[in-house]
Amino acid sequence: MPPRRKSAKMSRRAKPRRPAAKQGRPARAHLLVIECDSAKLAADKLNFGCPFAELLKSLFPGKRIALVQTSSEAALLCDLAKVFEEHGHFRSILVLGHSDESGLVLTADGLRGWGVVGNWLRQFEPEFCFLAACEAGRSAAVRELFAPIPKLRQIFASPVAVYPQQLSPLAALVFMLLKEGGIDEEGSSLLRFANYALTGGQLFRWKRRESGPGEQLKGAALDLAADLLARGPRSILEQILPRTRPGA
Repeated sequence: MPPRRKSAKMSRRAKPRRPAAKQGRPARAHLLVIECDSAKLAADKLNFGCPFAELLKSLFPGKRIALVQTSSEAALLCDLAKVFEEHGHFRSILVLGHSDESGLVLTADGLRGWGVVGNWLRQFEPEFCFLAACEAGRSAAVRELFAPIPKLRQIFASPVAVYPQQLSPLAALVFMLLKEGGIDEEGSSLLRFANYALTGGQLFRWKRRESGPGEQLKGAALDLAADLLARGPRSILEQILPRTRPGA
């Protein structure tokens, strides 16, 4: 018996279409380097932002790395808008500049609080922030910087004055993030410990939860520890084991 022929109605039945794939968000750019008040940094011979960015571009040609050198707030607004238009969001931001616990000299217009700095950086939605700036790793400073940037997960910064010879571990952590896509906690700890042992430089890693409500006491304790560490290993030993007076 010859096989039955499918009816014309069945043969013309359209196959169900697969749902169109949702268009995802564009991938984040990798690193934004911000050199604050570039003229001042150049006068102090601390304008490392440009050569470091160029070095990273040569080492990681497939990564999207941008540099902003600030002058005035009016120019900064324009420069950040251009960078955002070209690259969108950045996974990490490296900031180089003069600062203290209360704020950052973001431009030649003067010191701006860390909360203000956070508002400037918020549009980029960074996950990691590296601060080559004095006292930027104090608990009050990181708390203010975390607040306006919901996506920010970790901040690496010194809680005390920082000097050029102490910035190598910060550069190494940026390199690690670009190369590996993340920062190994054990490797980070060893790197920061070695930096203190060799140069006296301190580099704290702050996570968002460590700056939240109820963490003020812990933050104050870390600030106190940083002040003690800044005096050097010998001073710490003397604090723990005071020297006995002669004849006692």
